[in-house]
Amino acid sequence: MAKDPNYDRYAGIESSPGLDGKMPPPFRVDEDGNVIYRDRETGLAQPDRLAPAEILSWDELDRKATEDRLAKLVGEGAEPLVDLPLFLSDKVSGTRKRIGGVDYDVISANTYDPARSNGRTGIPNADMIATMNADKRQIAVTDPRAIDEAATRIIRLPIDFRGQFDNRPASEKNLPLTNPKSDMLYSLPVIDPETKKRGRASTLRFGKLSDGTVALGHGHIDKGPEQSDGVIDVWDPSQDLYGDVESLLGDNPMPMATVSNGRVGWHQLDNGRVQFMYPSGLLSKHEVDAIQANLDKQQRMFQRKIP
Repeated sequence: MAKDPNYDRYAGIESSPGLDGKMPPPFRVDEDGNVIYRDRETGLAQPDRLAPAEILSWDELDRKATEDRLAKLVGEGAEPLVDLPLFLSDKVSGTRKRIGGVDYDVISANTYDPARSNGRTGIPNADMIATMNADKRQIAVTDPRAIDEAATRIIRLPIDFRGQFDNRPASEKNLPLTNPKSDMLYSLPVIDPETKKRGRASTLRFGKLSDGTVALGHGHIDKGPEQSDGVIDVWDPSQDLYGDVESLLGDNPMPMATVSNGRVGWHQLDNGRVQFMYPSGLLSKHEVDAIQANLDKQQRMFQRKIP
């Protein structure tokens, strides 16, 4: 059967502007998947410019969807900057890194001593960040009458792709999936977490964690008389308050997300150095300085004793 010289696989679908705001040149995709730019065509049968249409794998489609979702949640980031110093103030020690297409600033404890590091690491990956960003509203505490924080845990659960018995002829059976994901992340709210108060400080404990838990998250109180001080955690060991880094203790440190006024930041551990990571530009100077001061004190909890 002869091919239609005017065939356009995406006829009727309008193109969207690129990241630079410019529209792509007019094109069509023929029956063979070739991109034919109409302003370069010299004839219907003899296109001037051909290029293979991009076909993405499921893994790449999933990665691009994650990046797009993160970008919409926290805004478009700047150009990729990896481990560059952030000169926020002479007291703040920080770097910047790019995760899932979004720039994050990382505040690190100035009191870190590599010689005394416990060597443990607990850092959220792009999937954990995307899951928490997507479900942050379920632990956001926006009711001005609220007196307690809310919490969730991110659990990694396997997906069973095992085929069932099929007695049809081999030629009629479905083809197997190619490189399917073997697990998925789910955000499960914590029901009735253990809460406590010390003065105006409100905090909670997660208790026994379910198998498969890979990260934790909690929401600070955004409004009312018990309102939290943004994403700043409270450090006062004399009042049994150890901030938002307790999940990083022990042999299996888990990153802790903090939700406040629509923002999501993460306490994490990098080779024994306690840090706080957040989408670039979303914290006030007051919050940055206060978190730095807390990290400098909390670092002592992650250093091994030297004989």
